[in-house]
Amino acid sequence: MKKILIFSASIGNGHNQAARAMQESLAEKGYTSMIIDTLEYISPTFHKILLESYMNLLRLSPKMWGRIYHNTEKIRFFDMNLWMNKLLANKLKKLINSVQPDAFIATHPFASCMLSVLKGRNGWREPIYTIITDYTIHPSWINHHINYYFIAHEQLYYLVDIYRHDHRKFIPLGIPIMRKFRQPLDKELIRQKLQIAPGTRCVVLSGGGLGLGSMEQVLDGLEAINLPLKTFILTGTNDKLYRKVSARTYRHEVMPLRFINNFHEYLEIADLIVTKSGGLTTAEVMSKQVPMIIYNPLPGQEERNSHFLLNNGCAVHANVSEQLIYFIEELLHNPTKVEYMKRMAQKIAKPDAAERIADFIHNDMTTLFGEDKETE
Repeated sequence: MKKILIFSASIGNGHNQAARAMQESLAEKGYTSMIIDTLEYISPTFHKILLESYMNLLRLSPKMWGRIYHNTEKIRFFDMNLWMNKLLANKLKKLINSVQPDAFIATHPFASCMLSVLKGRNGWREPIYTIITDYTIHPSWINHHINYYFIAHEQLYYLVDIYRHDHRKFIPLGIPIMRKFRQPLDKELIRQKLQIAPGTRCVVLSGGGLGLGSMEQVLDGLEAINLPLKTFILTGTNDKLYRKVSARTYRHEVMPLRFINNFHEYLEIADLIVTKSGGLTTAEVMSKQVPMIIYNPLPGQEERNSHFLLNNGCAVHANVSEQLIYFIEELLHNPTKVEYMKRMAQKIAKPDAAERIADFIHNDMTTLFGEDKETE
C-alpha cells in the first residue's frame, strides 16, 4: 500500500482542514497517509512563538500584516529556502527517512518550502503536491521541485502569468473540503435537531477559529429586525465573546457556540452567513450555496479571497456593523437576490475538489511509478 505524508501547519485552521479532507479522499482510494503539523513537529517552542506572534499581529495590528502580505506579493523579505534549510528542515528529514513515503502533500507554504529544500538537497524522486488553500496565489507558495500545485479556480491563471510560471503545473481543481459538505441532508430534521421553530429564519455569525470581529455590535443591530430569527454565533477560541453573549438576553434567540464538528449542518439550515473570508470556510459555504456576507476581512489573503468572491457574485461585503445589518435585512427580504447568489456560488464551488485531487495524484503516481495493485 502506498504511503503519503501530508504536511500542514496550525496557523489558521484551514490548512489542517484541507489536510484532513485529503486524508479522507486518499483513504477511499486505498492510500495510507499521515498528517504532520510541520512546525509543531520540528519545534513546539518555535511553533508556539510564531503562532502567538501571528495571532497578536492579527488582533492588534491587522494593517501591518496586510502590508507584509502585500509587500511579499512583490518580493520576499529574505531567502526563505535558505532560512528553512539551515534552521528547520533537517529534523523533518529524519521523519521522512523513517516513514519512506511514496509522495508528499503540502497544505501550507512553510511545508511546501521545506519539502522543496529537502528534495533539492537529497535528489528525491518522490513527487511533492502543493495545495493552495485560498482564492489567490501568494508567491510564498511557489517553490522549486514541486511537481504540481492545486489552485482554487481557473480564474487564478492570471497570477500564474504574472509570476511567469508554467500553466501545466497549476491544476484548478479547487480547495479540498470534507465529503460531508457535499452530501445531501434533510433540512427539516436538522432544524428539529437544532431546535429551530417553524417559520424562524437562521443567521450564522462566524469570525473564524479565532472568533475575530465586532460580533457584539452585530447582535445589537439584529435586535431591530422584525422577523422571527435565531442566530448561531461561532466564537471559536474567543472565550471572552462566548461569556459575554451567554450572559446577555436578546430579543431574538441567540446561541453562542465554541468549536463545532457539524458546521455542515448549520450551513444546511442557514438563510445566510456572516463570515470572514478564509479560503476553507468560503469553500465550505459555497458548497452549500449559502448567501455570504463578508464582514471586515483581514488584510492579506482574506482580502484577496473577498475580491474573488465579490467579483463572482457569491458574496457581499460590509465594513461597518450598520452596513452589515442593512445587508442582512436585504437578504432576508429579497429572495431574488438570494437565488442569484446561490446560482453564482454553484458555478464557482468545487465541492468534490478533494476527490478530484486524489484522482489526479493517483494517476500521476501511476505514471511515475507504475500501477500498484494494492491501491487499485
